[in-house]
Amino acid sequence: MDETATHVRSVSSCGVKARLIMSGIGIFVGLSVFIVFTIQYKNLNVGIWALLSGIAAGVAFGVTLAYHKHVWDTKPRRLKTFMIMGCFTQLAGICGFVAYLVLAISQHQVLTAYGEGYYLTCVWCFMTWKWGFALLLYSRSFLRSYGNIDGILNKDSLNGKMYGK
Repeated sequence: MDETATHVRSVSSCGVKARLIMSGIGIFVGLSVFIVFTIQYKNLNVGIWALLSGIAAGVAFGVTLAYHKHVWDTKPRRLKTFMIMGCFTQLAGICGFVAYLVLAISQHQVLTAYGEGYYLTCVWCFMTWKWGFALLLYSRSFLRSYGNIDGILNKDSLNGKMYGK
């Protein structure tokens, strides 16, 4: 057997399908809320964060679909980029959540859909955080399914070849 070959321990087919379905629903709901709240309710803050949530769900959908179609088999390290993207999406979501919550409390707002209601924006900031977390989690589990590709303790370092022995 070739020592350089990577062994793929796949994520279950049911799990991949569930991730695809949930991400598809996230895309649909994010885009729907963007349209409704931007046009009907004139709440651009909610609309923009819902769009960001839908985009994050779309990226999670794309990563999962690429795994399902074995795109990551040749270069699984590219998943690290999506893990970092998930981290930054989470950071944006949590910062937005805190900022809009502070604004809503300091301006003594009530829960309203029309105009500049910040409490619903907090909900969509949380949804953006959730899809960032899902993107990180999906990418990480797919990367782990490829085993120890470039780990610290690979076979060469265990055999002493790393130090020229």
